[in-house]
Amino acid sequence: MPLQRNQVDSRQVEALVKKHFGGDFTCLLTRDHPSGRYVKAERPDVIGRPRKVAFLTLGYEVIGQFHGENGDILELYRDTEVEKARAFIAEFQKTAQQDLRLHLLS
Repeated sequence: MPLQRNQVDSRQVEALVKKHFGGDFTCLLTRDHPSGRYVKAERPDVIGRPRKVAFLTLGYEVIGQFHGENGDILELYRDTEVEKARAFIAEFQKTAQQDLRLHLLS
């Protein structure tokens, strides 16, 4: 479930994702169930980066998603990104003044 809070600025969350995970990463993805693919979204939902071959984007490498009643949990799929996720959450809580918890699914 994407971040549903009205006072969360999507651009600010996107900037924090790029800062902590890397410039290729984005949180403005969501799962399109009919096609089974990840597509661009307006609200932060899934954190991932494009898989590129030459200059073609062939899907996305997803590392986590926002989950919970208001998107107040960040579910992380890869242990290799834990430190980056903790830094992201700490800065998110400081700048957005809202709670965000980390759950590891590995």
